Formats: sequence, C-alpha cells, structure tokens
Amino acid sequence: MRERMRIISIHMIGFWALLSLLMLSGCEHEFALSEQVGEEEVFSEKVQLEIFARANSYHLPSTKGLMDEGTVGKNPWMFVFKGEGPNATFVEAVQAFELAGKRYVILTKQSNDSKYQLLILANSPDRFYYGDAVTEYGFDETGFSAQLMQGLTTLADFCTNMLTAPLAVPSVSVIPYSGNGQVIPMSYLLEVDKIDHTTKIENTDGTPLMLTRAIAKMVIVNKATNFELKGVVAVMNVPRQGPFHTLDGLIRDNTSNLTEYRNDAAYSSLLVQADFIDGGESTENDPVYLYESDMRNNTHLIIQGAYGGRDYFYKMAIVNKDVQLMDLQRNHSYQFTIVTAKGPGYDTVEDAKASKPSNTALDYEISVDNRDSYEVVANNDFFLGVSNSVFIAYTSEGANFEVFKLITDCRTRFPNACRISDNGNEVGIGVPLLVNPSNGARIPIVDDTTSDPNITAVEAQISNGLLDHAYITLKLGTLEKTVRIRQRYAIPAAGVTIKYMPAADSSDSFDMNYYCLSAYVEDGADDPKSWIKLRPSVGAVREDTDKITVDDGTIYIEVLGNTMSKQRSGIIYLTTIKDPGVSSNTNSVQRIKLNISQLSQTVVTD
Repeated sequence: MRERMRIISIHMIGFWALLSLLMLSGCEHEFALSEQVGEEEVFSEKVQLEIFARANSYHLPSTKGLMDEGTVGKNPWMFVFKGEGPNATFVEAVQAFELAGKRYVILTKQSNDSKYQLLILANSPDRFYYGDAVTEYGFDETGFSAQLMQGLTTLADFCTNMLTAPLAVPSVSVIPYSGNGQVIPMSYLLEVDKIDHTTKIENTDGTPLMLTRAIAKMVIVNKATNFELKGVVAVMNVPRQGPFHTLDGLIRDNTSNLTEYRNDAAYSSLLVQADFIDGGESTENDPVYLYESDMRNNTHLIIQGAYGGRDYFYKMAIVNKDVQLMDLQRNHSYQFTIVTAKGPGYDTVEDAKASKPSNTALDYEISVDNRDSYEVVANNDFFLGVSNSVFIAYTSEGANFEVFKLITDCRTRFPNACRISDNGNEVGIGVPLLVNPSNGARIPIVDDTTSDPNITAVEAQISNGLLDHAYITLKLGTLEKTVRIRQRYAIPAAGVTIKYMPAADSSDSFDMNYYCLSAYVEDGADDPKSWIKLRPSVGAVREDTDKITVDDGTIYIEVLGNTMSKQRSGIIYLTTIKDPGVSSNTNSVQRIKLNISQLSQTVVTD
C-alpha cells in the first residue's frame, strides 16, 4: 500500500546556520509520517544549492508604486520531479531560505540515472486549489501531502491542477495582486541531469533564471485630442483563477469559470482612475492584472471618457490590428492606446455592456510587450534579447528579410561593446548580410527618443544561394547573442510537407533537424493560415492547424498547392527543446522563425 508522504523542512538558524554554511550544509529533515530517519543519515543525503533567479520583466512604468511587479520573494518553493517531460513524477517539495542575502534550497541528492525537473514557484500565496475552485489547501507541506503522491503525481498533473485561489463572482473592488505589498506568483522549470553539489540553479551561461509571471497586465493610454479618458469602470469575462505554471504555453480552458471586475454593483464609480500625462491620460499607475484568458472568453473593458463635453461609456474588445479577437497571455503587458474618438459612446454602463465593442467609435492600437517570447540574456544592469535565434528562409531569389527583432533596456553607451555584425564575407557570398542596421553598426539602445525597452527590427539580404552557416552576432557590454541564418529553396507550387524532426538534414532537403515542442502560423497578407497546416507525425486529423504542441519532437508543416498566378509567403514560429535521447549539457530551447515562400502556378499560353 502506497503511503502519502509529507515533506517537512526544518532550517537551523543563528549560530548553527552560519556554521552549516561554512560546512556546505544547512540541516533539513525529511521523513515519512510513519518513520523518522537519523539525523546523520539525512545530512549525508542532502545538498545545499543557491538559487539564481529574477523576474522575466515586461516593461515597467517609471512609477515606483509598481515595484512589486518585479519582486521575487526570498523563500520560493521548489518541486522536484524525476524523469523527462510531462510524465516526470513527484519526488519532494522544499522551501528555500535566505541566508546572508542569498537564497538557498536543500534538496535530496539524486544520481545521474535519470533527468530531474526542478519547478520553482516564487511569491506563492498562503493557499492553493487543486483541479477546482471549491476546496482550498494551505501552501505548505500539509497541503501538498493531501494532493501530491511521491512516484505517482506527474509534472503534467501538477501543472494542470495546481491553481490559484478563485476570485469572487463578481470581484467587487478587487483586482488581483494590485494591493500594496502584494506580489505576483512566478514560475520557472529547469531540467538537470542529477542533484548534487555540482548542480547549478541558473542558466547554462551563468545568468539568473528568468521567472515568468502567472498573470497578464493591461494599461490604457489616451492620445486623442478630442477625447478625455476618465478610467476603467469594469473588466468583463475575466478568469477567476489560473495555473501557477503551464508546460505547453497553451491557455487553460476557463470559459465556464469567469467573473468581472467592478467597483460596486451599480457601476457608479471607477474601478481604475486615469492620471494625466503629457499629451493625454493613462492608467499606467494603476494597471489591471488578470489571469491569462482565451479569446473565446470575449474578455473586454468598459471605460468612461468625455467626448464633445459629455461623459460616455465605451466597450473595448481585445483585438489585434486586423480587428480579430486575441488571447491574453501570462507575463505579457498589453497597452491600449486611443488615437482618436469618432463619436459618442453610451449613456449607461448597461447599454455599453449590451452593445458591440466600440471599435468604430474609438480608434485604438494594442501593443504587446511579451518579453518571454524573446530569448533573453541578462546581467544585473540590463538585458539583451532576440525574438528568434534561428532564421530559415525558403526562397529561390535574393531579397531582404526581417530576420529577427532585438530588444534591450540598456541605457549605457559603451564605446566599443555595442555592435551588431555578420559573417557574410566568410560564408562565400562575399558581401555582408546585414541591411538595417548595417554590418558593424551600433546596437540601438534606450535613450530619451526611444521606447523602453527599445525594440529594433533587423533586416538582412538573403541571396539565392543555400546559406547554412551564416550568423549575425550581437555584443552589448558583457552580453552576447548569436542568430543563425539558414536557407532552403522556395516551396514548389504543387506543395510539399516539410518535416521538422530529430533526424539528419541536408542543404538539398526541405526538412530540418530540430526537436520541436510547439509552433504557430503568424497572420499575414497572403492568409498563410489557409494554406500552411501544422500537423503531428501521428494521430487524428486536426481542425486547429495554425498552432500545435507535440510530445515526440516532430512537427509536419504541410504547404498546400498554390493555384494562383503569383508567389505567396507566410511566417511560422517554432519552439524547440533539448532532445531527451541525446546526452548533452547544452540548452536547446530556442525559437525559430521560418519565412516560407511558395512559387506560383506556371501559366501556359498559346
């Protein structure tokens, strides 16, 4: 009979804590409820490790009132799972402790006969829910022992069921994590080969782990000269709770577990009040936080503003530049910028709620800062990131391409260590790849004329050759990032299925050797979602072919036949992970951007 195991951690303090640090030990006892082990035996089985982690920051307003957005508590919990991927099974849960200004965790030593998944949950609340919004458990060893079973509970089970406390319905005058001193739950999953004194709880390059927030953030800015933003009255159809961590990046289906934010039952006062800024108004000092929300939830805002000397209410949908509903994802910051007002809204909140969104009455833009969609390196002063570290062009003619975007919050103007360069002269093309910025140019950083962080689109000229070993290198201070450029021929008009999988590839093949986790097709002028289909290597035919997550490393990209008389193109982003069948200490998690050009149908005339 299997017994539930309780993990109890006892940390020595004062003199004994200092002594244990000198001896590479803090003392922690771990025992089953039915049997306590000797202290000497426990000591020999333990290892003390330092945790290096920081918040994976989205852009923060300059106000210091929101400093808690970036706070990482000193005592995060670490959940250890044995095995690879989502099927890894629970081993133990241990809370870190602070000593001399640093974070440490004491884990049970584990041999190198298996992979281990270390899931860090920082800023944990005092309670959690498991698989529902009904029963609460203390965020402690007693609560964990009620749901987590050693050797049985999988990482997938944990991530699916470990949920935050539900908000009330409605959530009156309560926006989660907006109170003074409240911190936002964050998470990170790290895979290691073993657990001993050599284990590093940091990135492979020595930089801190970038924790991801469990929520999204929304800010409204008004720049319209014929409109005055008063504030937000309500936020409708928002999830009541969310998972502490997601494995696949997909948003949990919470369409049946929604609530609304409002200040009172009659909507008689503002939930969030806008402040005056240069050129308009903004809710920057009082943002709205919400758990990630699928577009099917139809999350929207009711705002109040003055137009033509009168106050009106407007319903604002969460839509992209093509006026299509969009997901609200964790650790993303969404800014709605009202550009102009075209007419009055509604006299009452009830009428605004019943109406269609005011996308015609208000012109507004949505900008998304999703820093977790960038591959980022960082030090204590600034970060440097790229939207993708591999760019692959399927093209048979020379052209300029946007190969990636770079992002940085650096403000230091280094005399020399601030360059972008390529190896075009070394790979046989005889000319630089870079077009904008040019080869050897300075990396654009943050100053008084730019946004913070500064995002720059990098363009390169891809010739009609078959590039495979071309690189663009970014050097900024002590940070360095490299983007690989690869090329294959354009896709024929008849169509083809491209295989991205762990297998050898060659320059004359459309297929590529990568161990894939997920992919999605980006919207585009040539409607690529209608002719580029993402499919698994096995299983039933899927209807949602514009995005996919797999567990065997293989993604098939089916390009349908082109019956048109003009060439077309589309963009795909893939995320790869380390191949579990290959022994390597390198970090293979990367984003790949594919620009697929397909030739047109040949027209034969007499």
